[in-house]
Amino acid sequence: MSQIDPNTASGRTKEAFDEATRQFGGVINLFRVAGNAPNVLKGFLALNAHLNDGAELTGRQVELVAMLVSALNHCDYCVNVHMKVGMAQGATEDELIKALAAKSDDPEIEALLEFTNTVVRNRGMVPADVLSKARNAGFSDKALLETIGVIGQYTLIQYVRHVADPDHDFPMVGEFDAQQHGAAFG
Repeated sequence: MSQIDPNTASGRTKEAFDEATRQFGGVINLFRVAGNAPNVLKGFLALNAHLNDGAELTGRQVELVAMLVSALNHCDYCVNVHMKVGMAQGATEDELIKALAAKSDDPEIEALLEFTNTVVRNRGMVPADVLSKARNAGFSDKALLETIGVIGQYTLIQYVRHVADPDHDFPMVGEFDAQQHGAAFG
């Protein structure tokens, strides 16, 4: 799929690119491809804006969830993006690498990642013990629904990435292995 140059974009695509710049500081290659369907890009950006409006999840928690979702969806592009953004949100490189495998040294974060892993792998069917563990770790129903929102948001854009295959904007995360970290297809 072709990439649209933000400098020559017009109409709804320009509006979407302007919003991407406002939210993310620029228009990454994935957004340049998504600009071919500005309604889809604007939907992604609207969800992003609303998920962050009054959220209980911290930026760090969101990025750890996003890193795991990226790994589960076999999206090396997004793993690279979330490594950079996650560190900007206060996560360490080690935390982000561990999140690829739904692991954390922090029991609260590990419960959140276990919940995320279960939601993605089981298509939303979460056993009571996993839900209870996340709640016992301090996550409210609101925070857990926000987690599901983050999963949906990034799954959408990762599917666009897989179909469009844009050039990478950020350095590759060498520790990521789609076969090891990703959810099974089928």
